Amino acid sequence: MDILEIIKNNWGKNDFIKISLNKEIKSEMEERTIFLNSYYKEIPLRTRAYVIINGINENNMPRCECGCNKVCAIDKTYPINGFRRYANPECSRKSKTINQKSKNKLEDFNWIYEQRITLKKSIQQIADELNISTIPVKKYLTKHKIDNLMDGRRRNSSSVLVLNNESKLKELYETGLSCEQIGDQLGVSRATISRWMNIYGIEARNCNEYERKIKRVSNEEKSLFEYIESIYDGELIQSNRSILKGKELDIYIPQKNLAIEYNGLYSHYHRPYEKKECLIKGKMYHLNKTLECQEYNIQLLHFFSDEWIFKKDIMKSIISSKLNLNKKIYARKCKIVSVSTYDKNHFLNENHIQGEDKSIIKIGLEYDNELVCIMTFCKSRFNKNYEWELSRFSNKIGINVIGGFSKLLKYFRKNNNGSIISYADRRYSNGNVYIKNGFELLHINSPSYYYVDKSFLKRHNRMKFQKKLIDASDCTEYEKARELGYNKIFDCGTISFGLA
Repeated sequence: MDILEIIKNNWGKNDFIKISLNKEIKSEMEERTIFLNSYYKEIPLRTRAYVIINGINENNMPRCECGCNKVCAIDKTYPINGFRRYANPECSRKSKTINQKSKNKLEDFNWIYEQRITLKKSIQQIADELNISTIPVKKYLTKHKIDNLMDGRRRNSSSVLVLNNESKLKELYETGLSCEQIGDQLGVSRATISRWMNIYGIEARNCNEYERKIKRVSNEEKSLFEYIESIYDGELIQSNRSILKGKELDIYIPQKNLAIEYNGLYSHYHRPYEKKECLIKGKMYHLNKTLECQEYNIQLLHFFSDEWIFKKDIMKSIISSKLNLNKKIYARKCKIVSVSTYDKNHFLNENHIQGEDKSIIKIGLEYDNELVCIMTFCKSRFNKNYEWELSRFSNKIGINVIGGFSKLLKYFRKNNNGSIISYADRRYSNGNVYIKNGFELLHINSPSYYYVDKSFLKRHNRMKFQKKLIDASDCTEYEKARELGYNKIFDCGTISFGLA
């Protein structure tokens, strides 16, 4: 059988692995694609198979879309796709650069809406008209929130008539139909109806018209809910989808104006290839939920599933503290002590969700000869305008030391000179303790990210994935991480506070 037929018949993942172990087949594939060796150092066998199937030879190699005429880079993350669209990251960035005239048009909602929806132009047609790539067009369609609206060419006359008329859509919604039911009538998705309602500012009903037909709650999330139920007597609501008008709050505690999100690493990792933000789980996904809750005076706590698995007692203590259920000890009854590095690391690993640090000054509070609170300092790492960084502050789990932060901070200031900077993690802190103690809000930092591996069991610090550490000389850090089997997952960012 011809090598082409062999590859076609064994293109599936498991079948391809089997034929790749056949030395004769592998050797013939390498010989048929030997011309690739002059362009690339490392060539996955799946890429060679892609070249054979698609009839690619030295004369029709895929060329970079930026126009530099270089051959495209191999897609090592998804070898099944063969090649990337660009020769290197620089070409990719260059293709995203557009002139000011084109940018002004793309920033004009009315212009891009007319092109995409009214005139029914494809993304490629819009890009060709502006003499740019499709990337910035897609970017601005997303920015204007019309990327997920159904293409006008696919809408029937009835849906166009309703969606282009605010009063008609509002009238239809006020009959009591849900977004999904309206979408079924018009032949569009529920998300399309919801987006148009947002564009027109039509307020959703308080009732939960977005209720899932099948509600799936993980065993871990269920056990978290049961824990809160065991310590708190007030009202608890699970999987609420009415407060944020369709977006789900895993656990909502009305009397405390508190909500909790249990973010599973598999369901919440970054999926850039999806189209909807709720599926993409992009950079702003978790933070946007926090900000939306703030508009209703609700503090939203975000916890990742690995924290419930590996740091359950610390999570419980944080939640119990927010519910004002922890044991209270007053700082005036405590004695200030210097803490050894060993005791500091042990205390932080047992009681602080971020674990140990590399601080050089460690002070704590003892109550009845027991260490119940700790504060640590190191030299400022990221902002050299400040001498010190307040690295960790932690109470012992199950305990709140009232006035502990203030007492330890005053002691440090008395015995050390220099300004201080610190960071509040927006996943579970609003930074009020800093404001109460004289700090000034310096900067709101955008969300950062971790990496999760194929097991989706644990997050890994992104600093371990620096390009020099993972040998990403010919691609971006993210591309190499994906090739190694890791995916991004975003947090909520931090808030910087400074004390002169």
